[in-house]
Amino acid sequence: MIAAAQTLRPSQPFTAPDDRGAVFDAIGTAMASAEVYAATAANFATLRDARGLAYAIRSAAACLSTAAELLDEVKPAPRNGGRS
Repeated sequence: MIAAAQTLRPSQPFTAPDDRGAVFDAIGTAMASAEVYAATAANFATLRDARGLAYAIRSAAACLSTAAELLDEVKPAPRNGGRS
């Protein structure tokens, strides 16, 4: 009976599935949008369009801010238990 119970135990400890996929997707979307706004800002700078440049930079900054806020949800735990 003990041998049967030992064969049913998994070799790896159970870990919960990673359900952070949606967060990673949202970060990816925010960063892709920031990239588009940054390229648009560069074009507005070339055209000397101050209004368009300001809008594009503010939009890129908002996308980066969103990604930075979401980053806290996917950061791995420190390897050394939080010690330096």
